[in-house]
Amino acid sequence: MASPPQDALRAPAFIRRLFSHFPLITHPVDLPPMSIEDFQLLSTNTTTRQHTEKSINNNTLYSFTDSTDSSIASFNPTCLKWQTYLKIRNIPFKTQSSNNHASPSGSLPFLVISSQSDRISQTISSPKLGKWIEEHAVGSVNTVDTDGGDYRAFLSLVEGAIRDAWLYALYIDPTNLSTLTIPKYTAQVSLWPVPQILGSQMRQAAIDAIRKSSTSTSPTGTELYSKAIEAFRALSTLLSSDTWFFGASEAGMFDAEVFAYTHLLLSLEIGGSGRVVVEGLIGFENLVEHEERIRQRWFS
Repeated sequence: MASPPQDALRAPAFIRRLFSHFPLITHPVDLPPMSIEDFQLLSTNTTTRQHTEKSINNNTLYSFTDSTDSSIASFNPTCLKWQTYLKIRNIPFKTQSSNNHASPSGSLPFLVISSQSDRISQTISSPKLGKWIEEHAVGSVNTVDTDGGDYRAFLSLVEGAIRDAWLYALYIDPTNLSTLTIPKYTAQVSLWPVPQILGSQMRQAAIDAIRKSSTSTSPTGTELYSKAIEAFRALSTLLSSDTWFFGASEAGMFDAEVFAYTHLLLSLEIGGSGRVVVEGLIGFENLVEHEERIRQRWFS
């Protein structure tokens, strides 16, 4: 599920005081030397990518997830995008359920690694993940120019029309908000009335985000779903009969961007008005096949 703005899950003062006594998760950002067994034998103090590939092991991606198994996809598109790209670039890691309160940047995901030689931990926030991956992953055969005009134009469809439709379907549609979104994001916080408060805040944050990105002052679900389907049509035309986007010989960041939404739309039991955009996506066979390729290769 696409992350609303960073303050979307920011609870009122009295709730935050409650969290201070009963935190959702305790994550020591400044870990003492080898204080967690899971971070053994990790290393990022390298001078070459080959050395890095051998020495980095068992990194932990803190994200919105139901499992520590990295082959289980996150239920949040932003987290799933990075989870997928880490897999595409052959970075070994496991996943850990977390929340925005535990993140040093205020949003998920973030990656925690440890240095075997220096016996210290390092936290890579989501804004820095892309650069870190490029510096530490083995070279990629995907050479798509991410600064090119075509790339940016199609990326805007994903981050604009498709994201807005997702936000409406999952955060504003009352059926999905109550049966999918709130239970997923508040699974660790069953104490009443925290789920209800967070649900209301997430819904309002989604409304604000959609209004900010939309040309309409009061966009309707019908309007947003229609734009998302047109965006999927454009992506389907772009992909055509190729295996990966932009004719690349291997999957890349854009493939991860698209998969993050297509996989969740196709795999979650989305009901209510959200079925419109799900059915629209299903109509583009090559996008469905693209989702299946990534899922079978990296999430099975």
